[in-house]
Parts: sequence; structure tokens; C-alpha cells
Amino acid sequence: MNDFIKFTGPADILAFIPHTLGETPKESFVALTMQGNKLGATLRLDAPFQQDPVAFAQTVVSYLTADEAATGSLLVIYTDEDTTDDPRPYSGHVQALRAELDTAGMPLQDAWLVTSELWRNYHCTDTSCCPAQPLDSITTSNGNAALIYRGSAVAGFTEPAPFTGDAAAREVIAAHKPDGWPEDLEASRAAWAKVLDDPKSLSTEIAHQLAGALQHPTIRDYMMSDIVPHATEQFTSVMLGVFLGRPDWARVDTAQEVAFELMKTTPEGQRAPMLCLIGWLEWLKGKSSFAARYFKLALEDVGGYRLAELLGELVSRGLLADCSRDPKKAYDRRLRG
Repeated sequence: MNDFIKFTGPADILAFIPHTLGETPKESFVALTMQGNKLGATLRLDAPFQQDPVAFAQTVVSYLTADEAATGSLLVIYTDEDTTDDPRPYSGHVQALRAELDTAGMPLQDAWLVTSELWRNYHCTDTSCCPAQPLDSITTSNGNAALIYRGSAVAGFTEPAPFTGDAAAREVIAAHKPDGWPEDLEASRAAWAKVLDDPKSLSTEIAHQLAGALQHPTIRDYMMSDIVPHATEQFTSVMLGVFLGRPDWARVDTAQEVAFELMKTTPEGQRAPMLCLIGWLEWLKGKSSFAARYFKLALEDVGGYRLAELLGELVSRGLLADCSRDPKKAYDRRLRG
């Protein structure tokens, strides 16, 4: 089967974005690179409210230049900012971005504005030639139909399931927290690897064991990095999303699913490690907004939880995982359900 889908108009491109990001952006700038007549990388950043236009533009382009095959670019601005006085919101930022993209050799080929009610061409405000379009023209586009036919689905943020265990779970999990000896580390990593290889083997007893292991910071970090197999000396790089090859994204999805299952047997106050794990994997996939929400939930679960604070800082600074910037390594959800 031909993996390429032919897009014939702006509505098709606008339909593609929620599929590749996993959500419909809000108050965001989404930049796409073009490789000739093909779409390349997709980048989402929060709308630059009160940010310096030039600095913002330079940040965007620094990410897009990871696509070495890019010959051009597209821009979509999602916002409900009041545009009564200026029909082009963030015009200074777009102008600065256009200049930086020209300098980088990937000139801006077109741009669109999407609100909660309509979408239209960003540059052309002449309604006689560029009228505003209803949002349902995106969902009914041929591009959206083709993506759904290929098995793609736009998945929203997944709230953690409520705790369904018994009252003794908290003490059981606490009792399973390792002391940190090397044999504890190896036993925890082995149990974790077995469940990732066979998620159906996860029982309540094993869930409590893994939840307990995740309470130990060092063992937690090793279990997280074991999701993407690596050499020992690459530990720090893995946590920052720097991989020599393409991650096994199916294994990443499995790890997230297992973490959600663990939380069903883990009471509040012990869930922060699992929430951080899920958020970190979302960050690796390039879904920073989802990642930030999980880190926030982790801090609500355990106030001052250090890992959530550190990972949240990556997101707040606009840093992207290295793998999400490389089209050859990035998570591709277009053909995933």
C-alpha cells in the first residue's frame, strides 16, 4: 500500500495537524516544513503572547532546521485572541518568522489562522477571494477521511483512572519500596522488562511491586530509561531524548499503557512517579502540552516532587526531545489507532 496521502488544499493540511500532534492545538503556532511538495516535520509551540518577536522566530527556526531536507515551510496560528483592530494576530511575530525562515532557506509558503469558529488564510483578508471557512470543512476534507481510513485517530488527553484498589494498597506498595541495593535494582528492572514484553502478565501483586520500585528515585530513573534500550553510558542522553537510532515506539506505547494500569492499584500520594513516566514519554513523542499536564498532576499528587519539577522545566523552556526533532526518529501516529 502506498503510504503517501495526497493533500489537495489547505483543509487537508489543517486536518493533518491534529492527527500528527494527537490533539487539536489551542493558542498555538504550528510550523510545518516542506520537502519539495511533501510535508516534513511538524512543530507546535505555545502562542508567543508578550514574547519578543525576533527571539521567538529564532527559537522556531532553530528547531525546524533539524529537518535538513526542508525547502520551505507552512504556518498555522491557532488563537481566539481578539482581532477586531488587527485581522492578523501576532503580525509582528509572523513577520519576524518569515525573515528568519528566508534566511534559513525554508521560506514561508503560506499561513492560515484557525479560531474556535472558523479558519481562513492568514495573509489574505480580502473576503471576496479568501472567505473564512467553517471548521467542519476540515473534518469533512478528503485528507481527514484518508487519514482515518489509514487507521489514524486524534486522541485527546487521557485522565488517569481512579484508584480501585483496597485500603491496604498504600502499605503494601510502601513495603515494596527497595532499599537501593544493586540486587534490588536488577530485580526491579527484570520485573519491569517482563511486563513490557508481556503486559498481560501484570497482576495486582506485580503492580504493587513495580509501583513500590518506582518510589525509589534511582530505580525509577533506570526503569524509565529501560523503556528505550540503550548503552549504560548513554543514560543522561536517553532522559533528554537523544537516541542513536529510532526508538521502539510500540514499546513506548506499551510502557504508557502499563503505567496507567499501575495507577489503578496505586492510591493518591504514590502516583507521582507514574505520572512523570507518562509525561516524559509524551514529551519524547513531541506532545509537550500533554507532558506538562502530567507533570502538573504529579506535583498535585506529591508536592515538590523533584522529577516533576525538573521535567516541567524542560517543557516551560520550550525544549524539545532530540528524537521529536528528527523525522527519521520521531513518533508517527498517522497510522496508529
